[in-house]
Amino acid sequence: MRITTLEELLDTLDHLFSDGSDLTRRGGQDPWEQIFSQPGHPLASDLPDACLVAWARLGLLPPGEGLNALDLGCGLGRNARWLARQGYAVTGLDLSPYAVGQARERTPGPDIRYLEGDVLRDPIPGGPFDVVYDSGCFHHLPPHRRLSYLHTLGQVLRPGGWFGLCTFAWGRMGSAKSDLELLRQGQLEGGVGYTLDDLREMFGGLDFVTGSLLSELEPASEPVFQMDFLQAALFRRPE
Repeated sequence: MRITTLEELLDTLDHLFSDGSDLTRRGGQDPWEQIFSQPGHPLASDLPDACLVAWARLGLLPPGEGLNALDLGCGLGRNARWLARQGYAVTGLDLSPYAVGQARERTPGPDIRYLEGDVLRDPIPGGPFDVVYDSGCFHHLPPHRRLSYLHTLGQVLRPGGWFGLCTFAWGRMGSAKSDLELLRQGQLEGGVGYTLDDLREMFGGLDFVTGSLLSELEPASEPVFQMDFLQAALFRRPE
């Protein structure tokens, strides 16, 4: 095979991570089932990310009534349910059949639409969205697939819409190796750590609103998901 298109190049680079460390790609098994079903695992929480609650308290996110939101890599739906409680019409998307099934069980009624899909490769119905939120998907991407992610974000985020993400913080969690080193070794080491400057550069087509470690946010008036190895950033797409 000769590479003649960008997608062929990306597909070829996918094979470098055939060891199973790329948790954003479908395989014969669902690795997230083992993760989410561990007794007491933090990701089995029902609490919303501390950054979402803080952004809403500070008026950085718009009121949800009449707006729609997309939760990318929604897991068991904890952030999707919080967004729905704020009045958003919510779509939760996850690659894991187990996660989507559990999210539906935890969310009685038709308030949230949960879809099984691949953010990098599958069309996402219901957009464009006023708010797109990603907690823990982006930092599991292999370096070359950030291009696919940015393309998807451009498709699903409405002009003037808000994009928020929560990722591993560089030096606290995730690999600190360069992209070239990760590609050469073909192993993601559980995820990639980023600085806020990294995120501002990667999402340079969006306006930066705010960003910080979750541990630096003011205490919330409600229980929240808050780990000291996580950071969050909020952006807005120009009109």
